[in-house]
Amino acid sequence: MVAFDSTFLTFLFIPNAPCEVERAKDRIDYLIGSLQGSGERIVIPSPALAELLIGVGHSRSQILHELTHSPKFLIAPFDTKAALELALLVEAVARKHAGKKKGDSGGTWAKVKFDWQIVAISRTQNVSTIYSEDPDIKRLAAFVDITVKSVADLPLPPKPYSGKGPGLFD
Repeated sequence: MVAFDSTFLTFLFIPNAPCEVERAKDRIDYLIGSLQGSGERIVIPSPALAELLIGVGHSRSQILHELTHSPKFLIAPFDTKAALELALLVEAVARKHAGKKKGDSGGTWAKVKFDWQIVAISRTQNVSTIYSEDPDIKRLAAFVDITVKSVADLPLPPKPYSGKGPGLFD
């Protein structure tokens, strides 16, 4: 399974969301199609969903409907299992970083806790890759051997054959 954080959800649901990567929407649409084609489900950690819903205003109902009625998405709560996972991860990070429970994260403790929730939920859902633009998520996920990919890591969709130029039998 894979997970999307709030930035990828934003790119997915807000067509003109700013992104510095060329053809970001095409890359994400191609990723979604590839995941769907392989039968892969996309985990949406509930804290990431909350971050998205804060910023979308009147589109909340439509987004929630699509996420809850599509078999390709799984909204994963921050439950007891994820809470235990988060506690164990924070302890491990503090041990590795001389008692600093934030580790090498540059964010506020509130942001770090949100990021940890996303990583902990992802881990309890057996996620192999989190799609995120957040460098703190990347650092935290690496600590528990979850790969993080950004929009720049995604391939562009192959160009469809236009009928011009050399063909198979030319």
